[in-house]
Amino acid sequence: MIVSLACVALYAVLVGVASFIEVPVGRGFGAFQLNVLIRVGGLVAAAAVLVAVHGLAFPGGSSALAGLGVGVLTGVGSIFYCFSLKYMPVSLVVTFSNLYLVITIVLGVIVLGEPITALKVAGLTGTLAGVLMLARAPVRYGVHSKASSAEQPLRLRAFVTMAAYVVIVGVGAFLEKPALKGLDATELNGLMAIAMTAVAVVALAVHGPRIRITERSLQGVGVGALIGVASVLYFLGLRGLPVSVAAAFANSSMVVTVMLSVVVLHQPLTRVRGAAMLVTLLGVTLLALSVG
Repeated sequence: MIVSLACVALYAVLVGVASFIEVPVGRGFGAFQLNVLIRVGGLVAAAAVLVAVHGLAFPGGSSALAGLGVGVLTGVGSIFYCFSLKYMPVSLVVTFSNLYLVITIVLGVIVLGEPITALKVAGLTGTLAGVLMLARAPVRYGVHSKASSAEQPLRLRAFVTMAAYVVIVGVGAFLEKPALKGLDATELNGLMAIAMTAVAVVALAVHGPRIRITERSLQGVGVGALIGVASVLYFLGLRGLPVSVAAAFANSSMVVTVMLSVVVLHQPLTRVRGAAMLVTLLGVTLLALSVG
């Protein structure tokens, strides 16, 4: 259990660093473009880890189809996220996107019969509350889009699109747990990376514009590679943890991102941010204690 928690904690650190780097790297890219760059980087990292562990052997059968299916679902969810950025300010999109945890947690309890204790409820509540407070600053798809005045009448479409993201990604995050019954962490990570990259490439081909190969775009691929390595650690941790605990714990990566912005960029550590980080850290500590 301690090893599983350590894997998810390391995932949170790596994703927090990647999210911090993503903001300056993402400037000048559209959401669909940055999505492709990150997915390609994740695929490169996933393929390297998969070959290092299993050689050229590739998983097959129904387990492989399950892994690809979860990847397609998650990839489609990311496309809804990209569309949401057209209609809503980034701060709102990032805040609402974290609500996928609610779907994942509820499914874990209802479908997998994960136990509910007072300690676990307190940990989940604290982590989700802290993450939502920290999400005021954009840390995903480092684009600075804002809904224009011409798009204000599309508010209903914006919330429907955001709701679709929350449901799809919440279900996808839940399905990763049963998918690990037939696959190991490197296999699931590799299969999902293939599917998510394919979805991202198709979406960019339809939506545009094309990506120019520059130093900045290669940096975007590098961010994706860091996230890809982190994903292996998450799946390793997920094998030994309830999906509700792993998913909530993983989102504490925002604490790392905010701390880096304070230390490196000298952004002010407001009372709200400080309180949010304390609440998040308290939440994940309670989650760790709830699983022994």
